[in-house]
Amino acid sequence: MKPNNNHLVQILIVPMLFSLIFYNSNFSGEGDKNNNEFDFISLNFLQNSYAIESDEKDENNNNNDSKETKEDGEEDKSENNVGKSIFNIVAVGDWDCTSETEDTVDNILEQDPEFVLALGDLSYNGKAKCWLELIEPIAEKTKIVIGNHEVDSSKLLKDYMNYFGLENQYYSFNQKNVHFLALSTETDFDDESEQYAFAKQDLEKYSKDPFIDWIIVFYHRYIYGSGSGLEEEKDFRETYHPLFDKYKVDLALQGHLHVYERTYPITFNNEDGDEPIVQDNNPNLYKNPKGTIFLTVGTGGAHDMQLSSLKDFSVEGIAGEFGILNIQIENDQTPLIGQFIENGKKQKIADEFKIIKDNKT
Repeated sequence: MKPNNNHLVQILIVPMLFSLIFYNSNFSGEGDKNNNEFDFISLNFLQNSYAIESDEKDENNNNNDSKETKEDGEEDKSENNVGKSIFNIVAVGDWDCTSETEDTVDNILEQDPEFVLALGDLSYNGKAKCWLELIEPIAEKTKIVIGNHEVDSSKLLKDYMNYFGLENQYYSFNQKNVHFLALSTETDFDDESEQYAFAKQDLEKYSKDPFIDWIIVFYHRYIYGSGSGLEEEKDFRETYHPLFDKYKVDLALQGHLHVYERTYPITFNNEDGDEPIVQDNNPNLYKNPKGTIFLTVGTGGAHDMQLSSLKDFSVEGIAGEFGILNIQIENDQTPLIGQFIENGKKQKIADEFKIIKDNKT
């Protein structure tokens, strides 16, 4: 064991002090004054020597405590990213302020998600008030993207941005082992825009994050679909789908078309953007898919629309029904399960799919 220098000092000095005190009290000619003064100095020295030792012990103890706290913190950090607790989120767009919208809110409450992704076109009467009142029970857990109806007026856009505390129409966040990227089809999005630079940097960063197992992007105008009457947002598709491929986005959630539709895992086709490349034609189960699944969920309560015949890249389409997409994820585990749940008392599961990943590839 390493010797304590303070102990050695005390062993050598203390007997000397007592000897001097004894000598001073017996042989000094100065009398009691000198004796008292010397005794006072001696006692102070002893007291200070013990104080130094005590302070060093306290400092060592504090260092050990800090080390233990840091180590505990490091363990806690890792524990926050490991587990098997299942959580779910809900996504739906094109809400309006109708009785069907009320049913959508009831459906969401029944699923009890951690948060709700509102995919744009929140209200159709030029005012935010009616929709904000309808979603009051879920407002605190709702995250929005801007749709074409939110930019009908600068005041309406400002009202929504302020209510949800948004500085930009694009942003990102993490929830456990999932990264979410919100984009806007209603502001500049070309490859020289600030939004594109943000999206590219964001996806590059989180595609490498060892604690992120899934990446989900959401925006308003659909870029793949089989709808009639509303065209796909092709410029947005040509700009962002290659990024989704490069950084392995798992799901892309969109609205605008008032139907439910799901594609196979697809990648961008540089030769013909209207015909993406299907990477897996299994209808419901995908193991380590190489492409992004695009889901249109414009079924929040606004007037319904129709689907034309499904395109080759789509596996499921539902028109004339209102409902929500419920996504269930197991923290740090697979699979990811998606379900389209129709509104109503029965809350029928009208579509379901599952993605399994063996590891991050």
